[in-house]
Amino acid sequence: MNLNQKSCSILKKLIEKEDIDVIEYDTDHGTVFLIDFGIKNEFHEDVGEKIAKVCMGSLGSVKINDNEIYVKIPKNPSIATMSCQMAGWSIKLNRINALGSGPARILAKKPSSIIERIGYHEKSDRALLILELETDVFPSVNVCRNILIETEANELYIPIFKIKSTTGLINIMARVVEVGIFRLYNLDYDINGIRYAEGRCIIPELDDDIMFKSNDAIIYNGRVKIEVNEWNPELAERAIFSSSKFYGKSFREIFEQCGCDFYNINPDIFAPAVLEVEDISSGEVYRAGKCHSP
Repeated sequence: MNLNQKSCSILKKLIEKEDIDVIEYDTDHGTVFLIDFGIKNEFHEDVGEKIAKVCMGSLGSVKINDNEIYVKIPKNPSIATMSCQMAGWSIKLNRINALGSGPARILAKKPSSIIERIGYHEKSDRALLILELETDVFPSVNVCRNILIETEANELYIPIFKIKSTTGLINIMARVVEVGIFRLYNLDYDINGIRYAEGRCIIPELDDDIMFKSNDAIIYNGRVKIEVNEWNPELAERAIFSSSKFYGKSFREIFEQCGCDFYNINPDIFAPAVLEVEDISSGEVYRAGKCHSP
């Protein structure tokens, strides 16, 4: 299982199919390919679904139907979400930090605490890192070179997009399952015991406030289902957003209270509205939470 190789192959086929221009940087450590999926270019939902798939190391699938997003991860949900999809790599672009996600995080061990706890490692001559940007400014050659060095790969593919784009919106909403697993991770549950995961959430309208609306949608209306080998019944109620001290506040309020820095946000904020757990060993099913409006 080489998630970077497989994800890069899927991405290359998408680039060819959509006839997307690629910016190529040749460096002394290898080649970097920048692909615009939502800065100057705008794409349909199918492209956003594919980018969300490779962001999970190709371990999951994403589909949009009737303005609702559906995510399924049939195998290795902890690796797909926490080792790949999570925006766990802060990339400095001039004075602004971009959010880095995708299987290249495994190669660079970003952050090392999570990568080591999940325990999945790989080496690859090709790496894929997704960058979510706040501006129209593309990463410089030097920034890309530094990322490439940290992955120790020969080729680095970087799909880039603004959060305020169709691709950006889909990729945020596709994290509904990741939010649920991240919450369990913070509750010290052994997330490697999760055998299957799926989630769904209504997609808000794309506008200038989409970063806030998308996160509100997940924490107040996101629904996650997991299958596990062993479960503590007391965890379900603790793993939903209504148990958080921030419940009742909008994501905008929470974001502003932490100085508008994504990496300063209290992790207790990230939890789904509803969690359903099926314990495969016992056959018991546990449900907690309900959907609300912020």
